[in-house]
Amino acid sequence: MQITFSILTLLFIVVSVALVLIVLVQRPQGGGLTGAFGGGGGTDTAFGGRTGDALTVATITAFTIYLLIAIGLNITSNVMLNQPAETEATPAANTTTEVPGTVVPPTEPSTPMSIPAEEVKKLLSETAPASPTSANTPVETPLPAGAPSATPPAATPPAATPPAAPGSGGF
Repeated sequence: MQITFSILTLLFIVVSVALVLIVLVQRPQGGGLTGAFGGGGGTDTAFGGRTGDALTVATITAFTIYLLIAIGLNITSNVMLNQPAETEATPAANTTTEVPGTVVPPTEPSTPMSIPAEEVKKLLSETAPASPTSANTPVETPLPAGAPSATPPAATPPAATPPAAPGSGGF
């Protein structure tokens, strides 16, 4: 499919250039810009006086081919977008194709893992704290001999300081 798309793209470019050249060679019917700037009607054309009919047929033919190739490119690109990407690895036999936005149920029902009762007791005893303490109780660590006591003296509330007078420079 990729080769078809590449060939159609190359043909599309060639037909586009040919269509532009065919249109540029034609003689304007109403004088075009030549009549607007005073270069009135010349009947001299590059290929003689009767080229209008041949160029008109060539323009219609090139435009028809242009449209057909454009439609072919559109169809080819849509087909390429809808195909799953080819990968070098072979897919597993049990895989399913996932569509974005959908949930794929598991292939096997999930079963809880069973743990023997002895293992459960062992695991719980290793993780349980030795003595129950509340979250706000501080943990006391033993101090080396001769070290000063870590307990602070009785706390007294700080003396209330009066607010600074306005204009005294205090913050």
